[in-house]
Amino acid sequence: MKKIFAAVTIAVVVALFLLVLNLGEKREINKRNIAYDNINKFLLHTLNSEKMQSLSLALAMSKNRALADAILQKDRTKGYKIVHDTTESFIKHLNRKYIYTQIFGKGLTVFAQSWNPVVYGTPNLTSRKDLLEIIKRRNPKATVATTLPAGIKASAPITYDGHIIGILEVTTLFDRVVSRLREYRIELIPLIKADLISPLDPVSRNPVVRGYRVAATNYSSHLAQALSSLNDRDFKELIHTDYLDKKELFFASYPIKNEYGNMFGYYIAIVSTQNFENFSGKQQPLIKSIFTMESTKDDIYHYVNAKNRNIYEEMSPEQIVRMSGSIEEKDRILFDEAAKKKLRQLSKEELIDLIVHDFHKQRKRGVIK
Repeated sequence: MKKIFAAVTIAVVVALFLLVLNLGEKREINKRNIAYDNINKFLLHTLNSEKMQSLSLALAMSKNRALADAILQKDRTKGYKIVHDTTESFIKHLNRKYIYTQIFGKGLTVFAQSWNPVVYGTPNLTSRKDLLEIIKRRNPKATVATTLPAGIKASAPITYDGHIIGILEVTTLFDRVVSRLREYRIELIPLIKADLISPLDPVSRNPVVRGYRVAATNYSSHLAQALSSLNDRDFKELIHTDYLDKKELFFASYPIKNEYGNMFGYYIAIVSTQNFENFSGKQQPLIKSIFTMESTKDDIYHYVNAKNRNIYEEMSPEQIVRMSGSIEEKDRILFDEAAKKKLRQLSKEELIDLIVHDFHKQRKRGVIK
């Protein structure tokens, strides 16, 4: 009888142990799935935002009467000056770094480029369905394309007297998406099939990872090296099963496609283990609403004021310093109140270290090599 009882006890203990292990494994898988989905929300939100902003610029430039005159007069020099000066103005006054503009004329030949005063050759762009659709339907389009330069393409028709005389295209490089996601501690490495990148594209000199070229210039070389050092099995797992969880890094892959289903490569998002919890469901209320993209700035503002407490008080001194320049006026009183309370708790030495650290961070922000 005792042997039977002992055997049953052991069986129950083993069963419970296996159950706990199974639940733990399922919990970890669930966390990875949540992190993958939240990063995807960030990526899609950023891509859609860049498409809309690029479309706005393309539409605005396409209405320039002087540009239409330059095309009608076949004055390429005038066309270059207009797109070059306008693009430089966007970069300077609208903080629209990483953008290029060009004009396509009859037969989809290049008429003028913002980055090149003299256009050589007439690349064949008849494979660009978005441009052909603009000619057919007369509506602006935004999509991803790998023609020079590779990136997010927003194009709008240039019309005169009811006829389309050209197409204005604004290209937002993948570098801008990399920069925006970096603000949330997501490192992005866009990979495009190497044979799709033009030899004249600045990224054509970038490293190739298993047949895919890194399609941004401001990528993290350290993390690109970590990506390229993955063995064949791990890389295939990342591509085919969406993510790969290593000891120090969480890799997530998302396809780079245009709206016609053409596959160009993958966005590889990389998050450190220190930041993984921010994406797997353990965020603070304010940060959570930002990460999940379920709330707009107005939603966050109303949420803050609907509570009897100041939600900014939950932020760390580092977060307060980082956000100080981007708080809207309607949030300023609450933010300043929390900032004073938090920063007064720091010693003089801690406050100096915080300011100096932020100063150096701002100076070094940009290209990570």
